Amino acid sequence: MVSFTVKGTPAAKARPRFTSMNGKVRAYTPKKSATYENLVKLEAQKHITKPIDGPVGLYIHFYLPRPKRLVWKTKQMPSIYTDKRPDIDNLAKSVIDGLNDIAFRDDGQIAMLHIQKRYCEGNSQSRASIKIEQLEE
Repeated sequence: MVSFTVKGTPAAKARPRFTSMNGKVRAYTPKKSATYENLVKLEAQKHITKPIDGPVGLYIHFYLPRPKRLVWKTKQMPSIYTDKRPDIDNLAKSVIDGLNDIAFRDDGQIAMLHIQKRYCEGNSQSRASIKIEQLEE
């Protein structure tokens, strides 16, 4: 089992964009998504030596920046669930794509996925906490 934290505001996987150069169409990932995937990849490489073979269990907890309307001056601010954008599945896609070929050989190996999306507690920094485990076959 491997656990690590990716500091910074989690970015959702955006839809691919298309451009035309010299009559040829080219698809690319938007910069914000690509940057966050690379951040996940760099942090994962610090903790993972080789990809897992077989089924993988993945736990991802996203902590998003707290909006100003939920910042309290006199009360303690616990971490609370959020139902606002970005979508949880798009957040997970960006992490999974960043872990591909680092934690596992292919994202098809993910047999169990647990995801949470919450606002940060107190004045803590936004982040994504990731735990990866090899499941018994």
